[in-house]
Amino acid sequence: MIYKEKLNNNSKIFLDGGNGSEIAKLGGDMSPAFAALSTITSPDIVVKVHENFINAGCDIITANTFATSRHVLQSLNRENETIEFLTGSVELARKALKNCNKENQVAIAGSLSNFFALKENEFVPDPRFIPSFKQEEENYIEAANTLKNSGVDILILEMLLDIDHSQLLLNAALQTGLPVWVGLSCCVNKYDNTIVGRNFRAEKEKSLIYDEKIYQEQPKFLPEDDIILFEDIIKTLTNIGGDVYGIMHTWFQDSYGGLKIIKDHWSGPMMYYPEIHKFDTSTHEAIATCNEDEFANSCLEFIDDQIQIIGGCCGVSDNHLKKLIERF
Repeated sequence: MIYKEKLNNNSKIFLDGGNGSEIAKLGGDMSPAFAALSTITSPDIVVKVHENFINAGCDIITANTFATSRHVLQSLNRENETIEFLTGSVELARKALKNCNKENQVAIAGSLSNFFALKENEFVPDPRFIPSFKQEEENYIEAANTLKNSGVDILILEMLLDIDHSQLLLNAALQTGLPVWVGLSCCVNKYDNTIVGRNFRAEKEKSLIYDEKIYQEQPKFLPEDDIILFEDIIKTLTNIGGDVYGIMHTWFQDSYGGLKIIKDHWSGPMMYYPEIHKFDTSTHEAIATCNEDEFANSCLEFIDDQIQIIGGCCGVSDNHLKKLIERF
């Protein structure tokens, strides 16, 4: 695999972009389980998104498994198909590699997250599908082991925001023995300018477009909606383990402090893949806030020797990444 050689040689590794936002852009099915349903209902679109990122020059593509834990799929009444969703997503990534003649060159990452199924038309976890911590842990272990058995090369933990849920996910990933890359999201707390785990209530610039008349409560990522110091999250997780740490699903302006905190507590390789969109909850549209050149220029301001893995999150297309890769 190319990424292994690059990692050992301290070269830059290019990860893909916003799979979910690109699937939505091409007409894939979005639901309270984000883009998970598209693996079953729009497989050609999922494959096309992977192919676009491969052709842009990415070394790693991420299977469409961000929101495929059993408790998330329960919102679609398809929890009994959890294994099929996970293995099917990996197979679609593998099909894209074959179509692009990149087998054994481009790696496949399995995505795992603390994403909870959302209320219909609201970015709020649906209380009907929030499991106990014990069941949540079991569901993460099931997902991690299924991804391993499906043949992914890496497990990427995405959008970690807290300590309690993140620990469950990290431990589930580590027990597989696969390389585990830990992606955290943060923001500058508008109340006191500290760096905290990403939180809609705390972020200075709103990243969601939504009708406040429809929403019955403040948008949130996690059921508890706690505002947690980012340094506390990093200290806890790095003491547990992992092979790579980094910032993802985070605005450029919020990334400086988060990256510095990771560097203060982590000496290993790092990754950085920011988001560049505002999300319209009514249309599921990701509205990009910068063009390809602006994205590349902004990324270059952050990248140093320790940050080896570079990509994009929501709103980042294959064209954004192609422009960035050209700079190297």
